[in-house]
Amino acid sequence: MGLALEKTNLQKSGQRSYYCTWLAQNFIAAEAGEERATVRPEFTGDQGANCARDKINEHTVFGKGGMAQVNAREDLYLVLDDGWDVPYHIDPSVQKDYFGSLEVNTKRFPCAKGDPAERLKILNERAKSLGWKGLGIWVAAQKCGKDYHLPFSEADKEYWRERILWCKQAGVTYWKVDWGILEHDNAFRRFLTDTARELFPELTIEQAICCPPVNGNTEQLQRGAIGRFQDDEKISGLAKQAVSFSEVFRTYDVTPPFSVASTLDRAAYLLPYAKGYLNVEDELYLAAALGCQMGIMRSVYGRGLDDWDDSDRLKEADAALFWQRIAPPFTGGKVEVSEEILADEWTFQEDEFWYQAVNGRTIRQGAPAVVSRNAPPPKVSEGQTGTKPFTVCSLNQSGAYSVAVLPRTLNGKRAYVGGRVVCSLDRMPHKIALFGFADSFEFQWCQGKAVSITAVSMLGGNEVEIPLSEEGSIFRIDVDLIKKIWKTDDKSAPAVLFTIRGN
Repeated sequence: MGLALEKTNLQKSGQRSYYCTWLAQNFIAAEAGEERATVRPEFTGDQGANCARDKINEHTVFGKGGMAQVNAREDLYLVLDDGWDVPYHIDPSVQKDYFGSLEVNTKRFPCAKGDPAERLKILNERAKSLGWKGLGIWVAAQKCGKDYHLPFSEADKEYWRERILWCKQAGVTYWKVDWGILEHDNAFRRFLTDTARELFPELTIEQAICCPPVNGNTEQLQRGAIGRFQDDEKISGLAKQAVSFSEVFRTYDVTPPFSVASTLDRAAYLLPYAKGYLNVEDELYLAAALGCQMGIMRSVYGRGLDDWDDSDRLKEADAALFWQRIAPPFTGGKVEVSEEILADEWTFQEDEFWYQAVNGRTIRQGAPAVVSRNAPPPKVSEGQTGTKPFTVCSLNQSGAYSVAVLPRTLNGKRAYVGGRVVCSLDRMPHKIALFGFADSFEFQWCQGKAVSITAVSMLGGNEVEIPLSEEGSIFRIDVDLIKKIWKTDDKSAPAVLFTIRGN
């Protein structure tokens, strides 16, 4: 049970991806011995957030069957999300000043004793003992007790310097900086990034710009317009500024029906401006194929909940992390975004989702049909369904190439829509990753001649010989062979590794 990555002879990844407890907090009970509760994830952002906040503590994280045990992965940080440093039963709408202490709450975690740094160190060492890379923490974008009407000040700076030094003592090397009074204050966010670099360079500060879970202008969306991230000029402008100085920038929360479209559109907009890494949260194949970091949230706790819950696709996490040991997330590079925009569509029922602006309405979200990094954009045509998939690809600094087709949300469901994908490269790569379902893929290159190509599931198995063109520079694979190679015990979409041997 769980997400444990199989041991391989590959070098451990140096990436800064993580497993975040937030979604699991919505599915498990708070008190020791209490039966697990299934709180539907669509309520996590509103009334359900307070419920989820009360479900993080020593028992639910470190106890038998707890989050830290069933999800352990040596490549990932364990990020304790919203709630770990506040008392139980806190409602931020009326008690916002409680957030931002960064002091382990001892009623939630009685094992953590001593001063603030010692308490953090205890949790960090406990996480590492269970197989994690280390502990990460959710951080409110505000000083605890901060007056809503006072600007960021010199006194605030001393407050944050102290907490960075606590983490230095504790060996805690990841902050997920989220909402708070200063959530849209880029001067504050830049200060955190710069100060961590000065006082504790090992500490990664992940920034984000808090925004609605759908892209676009709300009034236009409600009238049927195709929502784009760039349409909200305030949010996209703040994000463009923040991504230019952030070591890691997170694309932020989205609705389940539009997880792919909304996240992809944000990534396409932000990547050309990004100085550091982009974290695309739980869109794992998007991350793997486009060279981005991940914030994994799916876990065993949500299995079988509903059609939107990716906890029935746990093996995608194994596949994505396996590939990122070969082709780690990277910064910079040439980003190409297609002018063609594909639009997903979903009709929200009354009270279906916590963001009330979408309920009872048909909402559309657009994103570029193709996004590529350091590689020519693939040519994608409609398949048997008459619809194109979203497609992303990248050429890694390791020389490995990856491509993913992503599902669409149309006609009341999320599904892969097929399509025919042709990927053209200047040079022959030695490794290629293919993620997702399409009717067929073709790979071709100008320089280099292959003598053999084998394909294998990224979960392991027998290698399959792939036929080559006479020139040794073209090969194809169709959906039937992909299905034959990819075998899994859950609903995960395929992930296939090709190894190319030249003469």
